[in-house]
Amino acid sequence: MKALISIIMSVYNEKQEWIQDSIESILKQTYQNIEFIIIIDNPNNSVATELIKEYAKKDNRIKYFINEKNKGLIYSLNKALQYANGDYIARMDADDISHKNRLEKQLNYLCDNNLDLIGSNVNLFNENGIFYITNKLLTHKYIVKLLKAGTIGIVHPTFFAKRDIFIKLNGYKNAFHVEDKDFLARVICNNFKVGNMKNISLDCRYNNQSITKNNAIYINKMGKYITNIFQKCTRIKQYSFDEKYYDNLKISKEELTSFNQKQILMAQARESLNNKKYITFIILLFKAIFSSRSTLSSIKINLYFKVFKILEDIELRLSR
Repeated sequence: MKALISIIMSVYNEKQEWIQDSIESILKQTYQNIEFIIIIDNPNNSVATELIKEYAKKDNRIKYFINEKNKGLIYSLNKALQYANGDYIARMDADDISHKNRLEKQLNYLCDNNLDLIGSNVNLFNENGIFYITNKLLTHKYIVKLLKAGTIGIVHPTFFAKRDIFIKLNGYKNAFHVEDKDFLARVICNNFKVGNMKNISLDCRYNNQSITKNNAIYINKMGKYITNIFQKCTRIKQYSFDEKYYDNLKISKEELTSFNQKQILMAQARESLNNKKYITFIILLFKAIFSSRSTLSSIKINLYFKVFKILEDIELRLSR
């Protein structure tokens, strides 16, 4: 009998058509032995609730549960995991679209390469269509190096993993806004193997109003914290996460202002680079550096990625 795959998803205030596209993309997968566990994290969202109820009536592979109040993504994902019976767990966001063969390809890739958790490349899209295609590092070795350098190397909505990992690690921790980075760090610290498919398996919606965009400075602070404890874990083999770290974060108005200004300047710089306006790009980049010290950290991580990508490509070609 084919292995059962549990897909876990949280719904909050996404647009109805986005939720429909997301659900349809899972129900129409080439791999059919699935259960789709949806947590409605806004009990007042009657439109989403009725929509999901109708889908559940038509397809018994859908199981939905409604939180009594807004509890957040981490709580909702952990709740979904409690109801998951699958041999494998796949993540999904309510505003993204999985490619039709995503689950089939990810299952085969994970098993064929003897891995425990994988992701894939994605298309980033907005109302104007696809504007960027990722080119992720593929191998465990270089994903670890990138995480040590300061950033996650697997896109969270493409997570596909053995259920045993989620059980052993007791799901997601309260690493607000960076729960995916924390989870991946713990996966690696517990000697599980990770990787990425080169294939694109998901269209990832880029929404300027998303929670992660609105809390960018907290993502930055929490991300640096996870990087630090992961680096220590690679040395002393102990991952020590402080559940109260987020609550104790203090950010001054001046720091917030300079960080937000840096974010705007970096976005403008990227747009200038895409439009081949190189002088404008350099000017904006220097302005961003003077605006916030965190800019240099971002530049350093991007340089590390480019070096790792070159080295990984060479190693993969030599191993063929």
